[in-house]
Amino acid sequence: MRLLLGRFLSQLAQKTCAANIISLSLGTAIGWLSPFLPLLISHDSPLEHGPVTDIQATWIASLLCIGAFFGTFLFGWSAERFGRKMSLLATALPLVGFWACVAFGSSVELLYTARLLAGLGAAGVFLLVPMYITEIAEDRIRGTLGSFFILFLNIGTLVSFVMGSYLSYHLTAYILCTLPIAYLAVFFQFPETPQYLIRCNRVRDAECSLKYLRGYTSTPDHLEMLRTEMDGLLQMQVTGEKSADGTTEQGGISLSDFASPSARKALLIGLVLVSLNQLSGCFALINYTAQIFADAGSDLDPNMAAIIVGAIQIIGSYGSTIVVDRCQRKHVYIATSFLAAIGLFAMGTHGYLKSQRIDVSAINWIPVASLSFVIFIASVGLLPLTFVILSEILPPKVRSLGGSLCTAFLWTISFLVVKYYPVMVELVGLHGCMWMFSAVCLSAGLFNAIVIPETRGRSIEQIIHAMENDIKS
Repeated sequence: MRLLLGRFLSQLAQKTCAANIISLSLGTAIGWLSPFLPLLISHDSPLEHGPVTDIQATWIASLLCIGAFFGTFLFGWSAERFGRKMSLLATALPLVGFWACVAFGSSVELLYTARLLAGLGAAGVFLLVPMYITEIAEDRIRGTLGSFFILFLNIGTLVSFVMGSYLSYHLTAYILCTLPIAYLAVFFQFPETPQYLIRCNRVRDAECSLKYLRGYTSTPDHLEMLRTEMDGLLQMQVTGEKSADGTTEQGGISLSDFASPSARKALLIGLVLVSLNQLSGCFALINYTAQIFADAGSDLDPNMAAIIVGAIQIIGSYGSTIVVDRCQRKHVYIATSFLAAIGLFAMGTHGYLKSQRIDVSAINWIPVASLSFVIFIASVGLLPLTFVILSEILPPKVRSLGGSLCTAFLWTISFLVVKYYPVMVELVGLHGCMWMFSAVCLSAGLFNAIVIPETRGRSIEQIIHAMENDIKS
């Protein structure tokens, strides 16, 4: 039986990796900015009107968040109307458009359009990939498979860092445009999630989906496992359709579905989690990696430093896939939040000493070391667990709408952080920004310790029940 389960888990991991090709593609689009922003603002700019201004550069960086804000509601509606699979396939189209605009565009306006399209794709990927994985994964490996999302995202970011350092502006776009196209070819054969099919009263299709995802055959052991899992999904669907007064609700979802205390608490936790995720500064640091090392006075070439950070980020993300289902979620999140705060504080202190004209040439390794440490630690827990926990605590019926609201809020905060990060550096200095990010990481650890329930190894129904008990107590 153990060998049988091991084979099923291996098959599911392979399917999860294939589904995350779109996460890899999105990572390349996000990572594109770091190596090419210095080129765009230089006299060697590939644009026909010459280098972009500082203001235009901040819009190029932040318009991704604007596109993602509106894309969140579009893909949230699409996930309910057309299903998770078709909506995920659709996320590849704006990413193809992004690379086409970069490859063939020669004006800053087309770069604005490109970043809006990248944001549209990012909205769908951030919302739908964790949702899809949560709905196809078994409870005991849900965290591991869910953390693949950030791992593949980070691999894509590193790919952009490397290609941007060694290949030309246009050649990079030509090559990376093939990733979302390859994803369309691979993911098209995948089934819809069993949970969504059951919600649509397509029980037979849900059984076929489970058979494909688990590799079930017609043997007695396989049929028994299929029957047990289907019974659990059907029971969860019946439980999810019951309102607070015990009656059964039908129809689509709306804001009124958040009337139950557990749904309200889950939404509030989700909004705070995504806020802390972005205000920790990690996304802004990735976007401005090369620029940060240049401003910090590091002796290392900025692009090479960014590649090193990207590689360390992948190692951290891989570490997350190892520990997320072996350790308590709360312990991992709290520990990584506090350690990230220490790393950011150290980087801020280096920047402060430099701003006071103190000779820091002997410790110019601190910016690279600190930022590498922060990205590694955040990639182990703080960043991936945000999306794992968010997809786990939302009740199935409101998961799409609740996820859309939380993701839209994430991109709103992300826009403000990315757009005004250069302004904050001017106002309070690089050290001031790092210290603020450090304080947010401390707050994230405290919030998790006090408010968020443990979700490791629990079914969605058990997590919701635990949240209801916390509210009553």
